[in-house]
Amino acid sequence: MASTRIYIVNGPTGSRLVKASVASQAITHVAKSEFSAKVASQDDLVEAVSNGIKVETYGETAQSELDV
Repeated sequence: MASTRIYIVNGPTGSRLVKASVASQAITHVAKSEFSAKVASQDDLVEAVSNGIKVETYGETAQSELDV
């Protein structure tokens, strides 16, 4: 069995203590209870784009984060 540590996961709704093997597991544990995801329907896409939401690509850094 892998050893575990207690991680503090900080987010916009507060902090949570999570026992996990690595930090990414702790973050995933919290994210699963805070977020949901599904394949966007055509109507979802039209509404989101109309509201100015841009499509993001996993793994790409936002341009604003690169500007110093």
